[in-house]
Amino acid sequence: MKIINFGLATGLAFSLPLAAFAQSVATGTPADTKYCNALARSFQRMFPTNGTPAVNDDATMVQCGTNPQAAIPLLEKKLADKKIELPHDERVSQPPTARSNTR
Repeated sequence: MKIINFGLATGLAFSLPLAAFAQSVATGTPADTKYCNALARSFQRMFPTNGTPAVNDDATMVQCGTNPQAAIPLLEKKLADKKIELPHDERVSQPPTARSNTR
């Protein structure tokens, strides 16, 4: 029984720091985070001053700081469902202005 307790304690001692490190690592680029925050601001504007979004919507917006790549598609869908125009996405390259050839 003592060896089982020792094994559990050792496993717990090594797994807690790894779990904390995994949560602290943000995924995505700064541009992803910036766009995700813009989406979150647009989504928050849907609610009156005293209104609050649902808990799962709030959790999605919090993900912008830690995992924007997962939060972006969810926020885009929520805004599209409400027919709200998406903010400009700087991550998408703009095509060069087309010049017509008038010869």
